[in-house]
Amino acid sequence: CIPLEESNQKIFAFEWENSNTGRKTQLCWTMLPQGFKNSLTLFGNILAKELEKCQGKNSSVTLLQYVDDILLGIKTESECKLATVDLLNFLGLAGYRVSLKKAQLVQETVIYLGFEISHGKR
Repeated sequence: CIPLEESNQKIFAFEWENSNTGRKTQLCWTMLPQGFKNSLTLFGNILAKELEKCQGKNSSVTLLQYVDDILLGIKTESECKLATVDLLNFLGLAGYRVSLKKAQLVQETVIYLGFEISHGKR
């Protein structure tokens, strides 16, 4: 969830009607709502800025990101394990949640954006 600055929350105002009483109330989102046409772009841009901080820690790591899909590449298995733990900790501390179902941890061949990638080849 990406918090919205208070000054921007009114942009996401909507009206809700209680079906029992007919009373209408104006509410607004405090977090970036799913379904807003620019949510994916905004989320991807924010995550990219966060990942720049993480990637700066280890220049031998290659990080590719497309919206919420991240590919971490590095030469050795031991380095990959360490870099993966660092990345997961970094994301967790920044408030992101990682899907263990989607995660392909420390593997020589992975599926990324529908492509099978292995040793720099697809």
